[in-house]
Amino acid sequence: MTNIKELAKLLKEVSILYVEDEDEIREEVAQVLSLLSNRVITAADGDEAFNAFLELKPQIIITDIEMPRTNGIEFAKKVRALDLQVPIIMFTAYTNKEYLLPAANLNIQAYLVKPLESKSLREALYKVVEILQLTANLTYHISPDLIYDKINGIFVYQEKDTIKLNKKEKNLMDLLIGNKDRVITYDEIENYVWKDFDEVMTSMALRTIIKNLRRKTPIDFLENISGQGYRLNVCS
Repeated sequence: MTNIKELAKLLKEVSILYVEDEDEIREEVAQVLSLLSNRVITAADGDEAFNAFLELKPQIIITDIEMPRTNGIEFAKKVRALDLQVPIIMFTAYTNKEYLLPAANLNIQAYLVKPLESKSLREALYKVVEILQLTANLTYHISPDLIYDKINGIFVYQEKDTIKLNKKEKNLMDLLIGNKDRVITYDEIENYVWKDFDEVMTSMALRTIIKNLRRKTPIDFLENISGQGYRLNVCS
């Protein structure tokens, strides 16, 4: 079992999508979450949350159940139609089992009853992060010899050599792995990789990142699709 200190470190780098329609509650809980994770995304309802899920591929979802338009259960159903693994935690003011019955087959990792207790939220998140770690969702095998560690932003080659990535290289790897089944467009790369930088992506700057990633490992896993963008090639 991973200790609390290590779980806290892992959680800091895990992206969390938090969904709540009441503005005051959303702001308060988001502040608590921001102390636990550096990557907190908020949404005001299920529709907005689903769009954020499609675009940003969060690693954990926390959602209120009772919301206008698309409620938490309907939102979870839409997520599960596309992703059976992303952990989902639900907030609810209800303890009635009949009310929660529609969520029974949605693989919900935890139910937290309002009003929120910070300790309960933290404990639930630690359990989820431990599950993510055990199921290898925090590391990714690019080839039998090359593993990408998403939390620490490093490549591990042949289980012994570690190769550190800079912030833009890590952002690009996270984006590629989160969308490994399709081509990532240049616009998507600029919006995600350069999101923490006050500068515009140039073609030369992108080529430099690609060149550096290829130089750092003996495995060529980046494919350029002319006029479109890049795709991750996973070697079996």
